[in-house]
Amino acid sequence: MEEKALLELKNIGKSFDKNVVHLDINLKLYQNETLGLLGGSGTGKSVLLREIVGLEYVDHGEVIYHDQPIQNLKEIDLFKIRTKISYSFQNGALFDSQNVFDNLAYPLFEHTDLSLEEISAKVAEILGLIGLEGSEKLMPSDLSGGMQKRIGMARAIILEPEIILYDEPTAGLDPSNTQNILSVMEKLKGTGVSSIFVTHDIPAALKICDRILILYEGKIAFSGSPREFIDSENPIVKEFFLNSIKEV
Repeated sequence: MEEKALLELKNIGKSFDKNVVHLDINLKLYQNETLGLLGGSGTGKSVLLREIVGLEYVDHGEVIYHDQPIQNLKEIDLFKIRTKISYSFQNGALFDSQNVFDNLAYPLFEHTDLSLEEISAKVAEILGLIGLEGSEKLMPSDLSGGMQKRIGMARAIILEPEIILYDEPTAGLDPSNTQNILSVMEKLKGTGVSSIFVTHDIPAALKICDRILILYEGKIAFSGSPREFIDSENPIVKEFFLNSIKEV
């Protein structure tokens, strides 16, 4: 019997005016799987993540989570879904006027009945996970770009979601900070979390992902294991490799 997908996209289509972004996108995400979603700039990788959590509406097709179509849910119902499918924004998306503790505690105050003491303990635990212990009182302006991304990831995972959508988490980071981010992702995968990793970073994708997908001209043009990706004779895969090398 085929394993049941945790999340499935069926025939997803999306256009902005006359600009067609997605043409019948189909993919499945399974329990404890990390998908790497690659593609050139402007191919709609981040748009696809936003469609999954209802930050962008699809023109046609279905977003199915635990066998339930969620693409047409009302905002109040999507609010609940977003505690289970969490979005880790590219720039961290921290509240500039709040310190690290308040940024991380916000989802807990909003979605749980935990006491302040329990919330404080949870914040300390998550900061330990990302290697930023004791940073509760720091403001976003006190943090480096890499630290801001890690705090943003921490906020995305603090409610212990089933699925995390990573939007370019290593973009613009030096090798040391990139490794810090990948280390957090590996730790989360070890807890059973499933994820979709949108990136241009081929080495990072090959290290983290179970399957690699390439988004090209509105469709999934390639899907395979990291080994299959490396060995592929698919001209789209080869073109992506060459373009990535040129961008370095």
